[in-house]
Amino acid sequence: MAEYLLLVYESEDATSELEPAEDAALVRRFQDFMRCNEGNVRRGQRLHPTSTATSVRRDVDGGVRISDGVFVESKEVVAGYFLIEAEDLDEALAVAQQIPVPDGGVEVRPIRSVPGV
Repeated sequence: MAEYLLLVYESEDATSELEPAEDAALVRRFQDFMRCNEGNVRRGQRLHPTSTATSVRRDVDGGVRISDGVFVESKEVVAGYFLIEAEDLDEALAVAQQIPVPDGGVEVRPIRSVPGV
């Protein structure tokens, strides 16, 4: 079994405007997704808004620069993730298609195995 990271992208504007009942219903849909795919899903979490992000960058001199915010401004941001195991990319894509993202999408990335780590 290979591991894949499913990055969930959403529009923060759209999700921040959800009423509490709508947000709770969306959370239930994600919980249902996790239950239906418990054979594949190893972990999944929702992230705090990008306003809470801190970025760490290296400069050309090898120093480190820390700044508030995300690396890039965009309409859709990483809102959460799932770590899954799947036989192959086709199975990972089949799982990703079930993620209930109302306003965004899912990026499927295979995880590279590093010996000794």
